[in-house]
Amino acid sequence: MATKSSKPVTRESNAFVRDRGLRPIIVTITGSLIELRAKGLRSREYLDISFCYQTAIKQRISREKAEKQALKKKRD
Repeated sequence: MATKSSKPVTRESNAFVRDRGLRPIIVTITGSLIELRAKGLRSREYLDISFCYQTAIKQRISREKAEKQALKKKRD
């Protein structure tokens, strides 16, 4: 069983973004929201976790479809 996210949890990620220089991305998870911001900047972006999950599924399906088409094309 996983721990529910009721309190905000903030971490510095290993991902970087070029926004007024190369900066690490700060990630905060609160409830069902993910907040992203470049370290040292105030602007924030918000994503709903269910949106991220659905997008990941769509990308996986798209990638698998492209791989199948490439295999089919290679056989022909």
